[in-house]
Amino acid sequence: MIVAFAGLPSSGKSSTAKALGRLIGAEVHLEPEESAWPELVKERSVVGAFTALTWFRTIRVPQLFKAADTRNRGKVSIIDSYYDVLVSCYLGDDSFEWLISRNDPYFPVAKKMAQVDWIVLPKSDVLVFLRLDERVWHEFMTRRDRDFDRTAELSKHFAMQINMEEACRKAAEDHGTRLIIIDQISATPEITARRVAEAIGVAL
Repeated sequence: MIVAFAGLPSSGKSSTAKALGRLIGAEVHLEPEESAWPELVKERSVVGAFTALTWFRTIRVPQLFKAADTRNRGKVSIIDSYYDVLVSCYLGDDSFEWLISRNDPYFPVAKKMAQVDWIVLPKSDVLVFLRLDERVWHEFMTRRDRDFDRTAELSKHFAMQINMEEACRKAAEDHGTRLIIIDQISATPEITARRVAEAIGVAL
């Protein structure tokens, strides 16, 4: 089984994925922390948004295929970001202009790549969407204190959560993925992970 997480930046995806992995004894695949990002990601204004996006893709896509291999061996794998499967549903929306602008010369390539990924990439069995209200989101962002969040002014783009949730619902419908929505609260990752495990129906 593959369990994948989706939600706003700073919604608690990685922390909850790690806690869930510990709780149920599953393999966990995580995006690199900001401290491990190369300079090309941190210098998006210099090297271009597409270059930064494709670097992240080279990390996440292999993780999906490794998770699929684990599933084929009858085990559970957890992915902290389902971005590459979902992004075709909202790339180009106004609330995602910070990610890559529609005026970027590489935007058509990014959009086409996302559309192919929606079809080709391995699909999760369970998709967990961490939904939060704006107050809790700002609290989580302040706690994470990531330079990129400030540079991209992510705090102005809470509206993207609506698009992300709609993408998750479309994935559930089109891919036969089971969707679980968890309303985030100011709690520890361990508490949230337990809520996720109970929602999935994993014996603890």
